[in-house]
Amino acid sequence: MSDPADRALDRLEELITELVRAAPAARPELVDELVEALHRVGSPLARSIARVVELVGEQLIDPGIALPPLAMACATLADGVRGKLGARELEAARFEIETLMPMPDKPPPIAAPDVPLTSLRKRR
Repeated sequence: MSDPADRALDRLEELITELVRAAPAARPELVDELVEALHRVGSPLARSIARVVELVGEQLIDPGIALPPLAMACATLADGVRGKLGARELEAARFEIETLMPMPDKPPPIAAPDVPLTSLRKRR
């Protein structure tokens, strides 16, 4: 019989596999359970995966684009927690997952008034 941490990692991998199979539909309870499982792991990679899973569940990221890297990242996370991978591999996976996050819109350019300098006068 395996320990509880190993069972939790197995469940995490089952959840992401189920999410991939159900694509493009993402059942909210499945997304919530996966996010909770990732938060329990608590590593930077797990938190990044959880955020992207939330965004997929909210239809803000296309599942067809996000789910394959998410599945790979979950496998990497599980192997990292089990001690099969090092910090370098986990950080590379986190970087890849974070590239899926939407970027904020650029602020509009600041419009400067078009006034010639020669038309300006000092206040009295």
